[in-house]
Amino acid sequence: MQKTIAILATLDTKAAEVAYIMDLIEARGHRVLVVDAGVLGEAPFVPGVNRDVIARATGMSIEEVRGLPNEGQAISIMAEGAARVVRALYDEGRLDAILSVGGSMGTSVGLAAMRSLPVGVPKLMVSTIGFSPLVTPDAVANDQVMMQVPVDLYGLNAINRHSLAAAAAAISAMAEGAGKIVAVRPLVAVTTRGIMHYLQWIKPALEARGYEVVVIHAVGTVGGGTFENLVSQGLFCAVLDLCTGEVIEELNGGALRAGPGRLEAAGEMGIPQVVAPGCMEFFHWPGSPESAPPDRKVHIHNSLVVGVKATTQEMVAAAEVMGRKLNRAKGPVKVLIPLLGWDLHDQPGHIFHDPEGRAAFLDALKRCLHPRVEIVELNCHINDQPFAEAVLLGLDTMLEGRL
Repeated sequence: MQKTIAILATLDTKAAEVAYIMDLIEARGHRVLVVDAGVLGEAPFVPGVNRDVIARATGMSIEEVRGLPNEGQAISIMAEGAARVVRALYDEGRLDAILSVGGSMGTSVGLAAMRSLPVGVPKLMVSTIGFSPLVTPDAVANDQVMMQVPVDLYGLNAINRHSLAAAAAAISAMAEGAGKIVAVRPLVAVTTRGIMHYLQWIKPALEARGYEVVVIHAVGTVGGGTFENLVSQGLFCAVLDLCTGEVIEELNGGALRAGPGRLEAAGEMGIPQVVAPGCMEFFHWPGSPESAPPDRKVHIHNSLVVGVKATTQEMVAAAEVMGRKLNRAKGPVKVLIPLLGWDLHDQPGHIFHDPEGRAAFLDALKRCLHPRVEIVELNCHINDQPFAEAVLLGLDTMLEGRL
């Protein structure tokens, strides 16, 4: 089936590369819609969407964009406009996949546009800076593919032709193989990490009830950030958000921050949610093990993953944030508090065991939560089977009569 593939680029600098990719995609039988986000000069051929359309999506003309004080402001406007235009094209059914090609300017525009699209829409960024420190995880769409070209994109040569041909083939195959995400059974999302073991009971029990289980590794932008995005797309009938430690990561500048919107999408969508404070007693250090604070308890999981114990005050602050977010939920919420620990490291004899911190967290959460948000204290550890059984019971109660 013929697909429509958008190519987003700045035609003032990347016209030859775009034309080369366009010819290859069309040779495969697909339509190409070129979207020009360039600012200076003129496009050497007529694109499907011109740069003035991109600028006007932000309320400015291209002439006004050119008149801005510096190129950073101009490209930020074009990135904003490209994101709005690309999303509108998708919503109108005029876009099945997107490829963007560029250096630092084109990459900033392409990444912004790809973040505007839902999970499931094929996205390929062909970039000269793709895997450099300039591209941070929060700049990348949740399911985007990044291709790092080995040489600069300053005209065509044997090496970058090879890369661009691979990109054309890749986005064509992605468009051919992908469609909208369609669930045969109701989807339930469960957040977790490797130091939490409740999935061994929860997953088979949910599957026996007729649900399909989507497991979210709650490790920052690619974990809880993706989770919030998927929830916002309306894919789940309920969520079991049992590993919410990204909240304390956000408050402490941890390496596994998922963004300030963590723990909000399910409430905004009004879907049932069972919530627990999994991994809420520590955060991950954003630097090397050697640079971790010497006055804190530290657990080195490996050279990339370094856990730092949160203070009681930091845990109380996290409880207050959790309470405020859950109070805004438009649907049913049940909070389960396993009194004997919140992950593998939080149990007697382990480095982050902290009964006093947990008690302070619980007191703060009780003070913050609205009476309509049910909170249940469980005399078990989060890795014990009774916790999993309580999660399932809570979900069954909330979903009864809703499906």
